[in-house]
Amino acid sequence: MGDGLFDIFQYAFMQRALLAAVMVAGLCGALGVFVVLRRTALMGDALAHTSFGGIAIGLVAGLLPIEASLIAAIAGGFALHEMRRRKIYGDLSVAVMYSAGLAGGVVLLSATGGLNVSVLAFLFGSILTVTWPDVLMIGVLCAVCAAALLALFREFFLMTFDDDDARTSGVPTRWLDLGLTMLLAVTVVLSMRAVGVLLVASLLSIPAASALQLRLGLGRTIAASMGLATLAAVGGIILSYYARTATGGTIVLLSLTIFVTLVGLSAAGGNKKSVVKGGAGA
Repeated sequence: MGDGLFDIFQYAFMQRALLAAVMVAGLCGALGVFVVLRRTALMGDALAHTSFGGIAIGLVAGLLPIEASLIAAIAGGFALHEMRRRKIYGDLSVAVMYSAGLAGGVVLLSATGGLNVSVLAFLFGSILTVTWPDVLMIGVLCAVCAAALLALFREFFLMTFDDDDARTSGVPTRWLDLGLTMLLAVTVVLSMRAVGVLLVASLLSIPAASALQLRLGLGRTIAASMGLATLAAVGGIILSYYARTATGGTIVLLSLTIFVTLVGLSAAGGNKKSVVKGGAGA
C-alpha cells in the first residue's frame, strides 16, 4: 500500500506537479507569516483578482497569460501600496482592486468569447498541467523571492513587529513595504497554477496561521509554515489523484484540516507558555 501510494510520481506530469507544488508552497509558507502578522492577507486576494485581469488581457491580445498576469499583479501591487501610503480609502482600496480585476477580466473575456476551460484552470488551479518551462520559470522566480526574503529578513522583521521603531531606526519602511508587496504579487501569480485565483489567499495565510499556533520564534515559525504548506500541497496532490477531486481545492481543504487540528490541540493544551520559546510567534 505504501509503495503503491507514491507510484503516481513515476509519471512525468506528476513529477512536474510535485516540483512546482513544493517550490510554491515553500515560498507561500515563508512569505505568508509576514502577510498574516501584518494582517495583509486580503491584499493577496486583491492581487490575485487583479492578475486575473492581466490573464484576460493576455488571452485576448495573444500574449502569454502568466507573463501578462505577472505584469498586472505588480502594477496592482504598486497601486495598492500607493493608496495605502496616502491613506486613500483605507481598506476599501483592497476591495476596489479586488472587484476591478475580477469584473474587468470576466467582462473582457465574455465580450470576446474567451470564457472557456483554460480560464477555469486559472480560476481553480491546474498544477497537474504544468510544463517543464513552467517549472523552470517557477523555480527562477521562487529563488529570486527567497533570496530577497533572506537578504531583507532583519528589516522585514523590524517593520512587521514595530513599524514606527523601525522607521526611527533608519529602516526605509516605505520602500521595504513596497518590496514586500512586490514579492506578494509575484508569489500570488506563481500560486495560481497550484490553487487558482479564487484560493490563492488561502495558500498564503492558512499554513502561516497554523504555524503560529505552535508559538515558536519567527525563524522557526517560518520553517514550520513552509513545512505545513508543503505537506498540504504534496498531500493534496496525492489525495486529489486517488479521490479524483480538484487539486487546488483539495490542497486548501487539507491545509484547513491541519489548521483546525492545531487550533484544537492548542486549545486543549491551554496555550501553555512552556510549549514554545521566543515571542515572535505569540
